[in-house]
Amino acid sequence: MNKPHKHAALIKAWADGAEIQVLAIGDTWQDISDPHWNGEQYRIKPKTIKYRLFLWEHPVTKEISVESTSVDVMIPYGGFIKWLVDWQEVEV
Repeated sequence: MNKPHKHAALIKAWADGAEIQVLAIGDTWQDISDPHWNGEQYRIKPKTIKYRLFLWEHPVTKEISVESTSVDVMIPYGGFIKWLVDWQEVEV
């Protein structure tokens, strides 16, 4: 019985529409539209989530809490106190 190709699962995911990245010089991942599926290292491009933390005061209880948002606008409702950090991005 033949052994499956080293990148068989990635090739299938790519054929089904997944975005693929290749490990480049400097240990950075770069998008690649036409992978050659040779000895290089490939991966499915991870999804990223962008968020920002802010302090918020509950209008009734006056409790202060840390909240997060993924919206790139100022919080439009009362209770917003201040941004705590710049935008953060994490891979999931």
